[in-house]
Amino acid sequence: MDRYVGLKLDGRYEITDLIGVGGMANVYRGRDIMENRVVAVKILKSEYSENEEFVRRFRNESKAIAVLSHPNIVKIYDVGYENDMQYIVMEYIDGITLKEYIEQQGMLKWRDCVHFTIQILRALQLAHDRGIVHRDIKPQNVMLLSDGSIKVMDFGIARFSREVENNTNEKTMGSVHYVSPEQASGTRTDERSDIYSVGVMMYEMLTGRKPFNGDTPVEVALKHMHEAPIPPSQYVSSIYPGLEEIILHAMEKEPSKRYQSASGMIRDIEAFKIDQSITFGYTDKRTEKKQEQEQHGSAAKEKIASAMASIKAKKKPKKEKPEKVREQPAEEYEEDYDDDDEVEVRHNYALPILAAVTCTAVIVATLFVANVILGAFKTTASSVNDYELPYLIGMNFYDARAQYPDIQLVATEEYNNEYAAGQIIDQEKAAGRFVKIGDTLKVTVSKGTRIVKIPDLKNYHYSSASKALEDIGLTSILVQMDSDDIAKDLVVQTDPAASSEVEEGTTVKVFISLGPTTEDTIVPYVVDMDVVTARYAIEDAHLTAKIQYEASSEPRDTVISQNIEGGSNVARDTVITIFVSDGSGEDTDVIEDPFGTVTDPWSDYPFGGGEEENVGTPNVEHDVTVPIDVPSTASLTYFVTFCYSGTDDLVIPQFSLDGPAWAGYSYQVSLTGSGVKTIDAYIRYGPRMLFAVYTVDFDNRTYTIDQYNPSAFKTLDVFASGQF
Repeated sequence: MDRYVGLKLDGRYEITDLIGVGGMANVYRGRDIMENRVVAVKILKSEYSENEEFVRRFRNESKAIAVLSHPNIVKIYDVGYENDMQYIVMEYIDGITLKEYIEQQGMLKWRDCVHFTIQILRALQLAHDRGIVHRDIKPQNVMLLSDGSIKVMDFGIARFSREVENNTNEKTMGSVHYVSPEQASGTRTDERSDIYSVGVMMYEMLTGRKPFNGDTPVEVALKHMHEAPIPPSQYVSSIYPGLEEIILHAMEKEPSKRYQSASGMIRDIEAFKIDQSITFGYTDKRTEKKQEQEQHGSAAKEKIASAMASIKAKKKPKKEKPEKVREQPAEEYEEDYDDDDEVEVRHNYALPILAAVTCTAVIVATLFVANVILGAFKTTASSVNDYELPYLIGMNFYDARAQYPDIQLVATEEYNNEYAAGQIIDQEKAAGRFVKIGDTLKVTVSKGTRIVKIPDLKNYHYSSASKALEDIGLTSILVQMDSDDIAKDLVVQTDPAASSEVEEGTTVKVFISLGPTTEDTIVPYVVDMDVVTARYAIEDAHLTAKIQYEASSEPRDTVISQNIEGGSNVARDTVITIFVSDGSGEDTDVIEDPFGTVTDPWSDYPFGGGEEENVGTPNVEHDVTVPIDVPSTASLTYFVTFCYSGTDDLVIPQFSLDGPAWAGYSYQVSLTGSGVKTIDAYIRYGPRMLFAVYTVDFDNRTYTIDQYNPSAFKTLDVFASGQF
């Protein structure tokens, strides 16, 4: 079994199983006990954790990346260091990698490729705006969910791998197929390096193969640096020219010739989605095609001019005229030709001339109308005052206004779950259109995800509760539960709890009462238990405990009898009277024991009753003080019990601990006993939880803390708040 499985990090993240192995780290599925959710925990391998510089930069970078909040980026919840382990706690994604999906499909349809790529670019755009370059974009670092959405992960990790390991070896083979030329050569990298990697991923999605392969990582890296990729259309002839241009433009060797930002690449992809026949002129083929069209146009014009000249020309030889008009045999031509025929032939020449004039008029009219229509969608400048509209979607509104002062931006706001607050989500006129300098452009700006407060729905009918949540943009699922206090079909509680602030669209669990139960229950047997344990046992059985003290020689607070025999079947909420010893019937006189030593019968009681120690007497008891370190977040009054390990035998009677009064301090507890004992310490507020294990040497009056779990306090705090 993996040595990390079963481990609990920070007393909070419990590792359950290994789900992924990487070159630098392993990924485990875990459970966040405090938040009650499944998480992914990435633990760095020991060879990286031992490098102090790497660990320092890893912590700083990981914390910076944790602030990236985007629907297409895997969330980072926590970064920690424990027992020489460096780990990151992330959002757990129930899906497959894009690499696995490509291998399953072989080649992707262009619509799927474009759909995935835009989501990846939007994630990168946010990171680039925050000054973070991924540097390891590849299908293995992209997760695909069942609804078709994309999650990019491993931000900021790849930047360190080159610093730790400069030589290219088999550990980097997975990344070298997607590495940019500047990364391969070891020169400066920026956001354009990520653009190159996205181009490589698009190439692989559409062709089912990588642009460069080789026997070694070095060979592949050299090809990225020096060789031009084979155009994707040579492998898949159905690829649209415009889409091929986007891929090859993103994969330019020189960063200055590539897309300069993720938003620029998104703009071209969005234009291609609208019109698959579009081309962008990024390749020489586009120029050659344009020249070919111009040559064809010139040849056509010359042919038309020649035909018109031949029509206008008057051919006097009589034998030629009939050939052009009627194509009659020579003998008929000789016989029929006279002056009347000559007039008829001249009349026939007028027909093509009139047709040509008519066609010309139609063409001119068509061009005029087209010019008027296209004026409304003008995409070319007609004067120096014309201004080409940029692609603003995804930009911050104030940044766009500062960057493009030649247009007047007018904003309206609306809530949006996809774009962060302040980002432009729509523009009135498309990018590439021409307007006059100073013209107004209406844009829609995101107000971010709407935050709503969950109302208090307790005692609402479930239909009314669902409607109330729907009215504020939340969805609900109904969960039934027993409740002796709330009538059937009414709301007991919600999860998240009332007054919690959540994002619009959040699903809220609404717990609906099944009504008071009339089930019977079994009376527990509590004789010989201490009074506190007995009371909890009775209440846990849905019964009511009534305590009555009586004189008895049994130790104080020990249950000596109960009014209803244990094992009896009774209705819930039945009152069970337990009779408890007050200790007054014990013989308090000093007696002699068989060993000839004087014994005080109270000495067995945990706090002791004798004033003198009987040195040399078997099992002489001593006091040892142990601490309870109360967390600063403690918010309840807890019931504390110290028991001998593996039993419910109390070392001292249960006592209460005022959490808020002792929060952040050490509460001292005096224990009495003899010999060496292992003692378990519990706190209780509803559930009982183990928070510490002590080994106490009463004879030498020393102790060690074998286990301490402060999260037990936090768990009970959460339980008491109802958020469970």
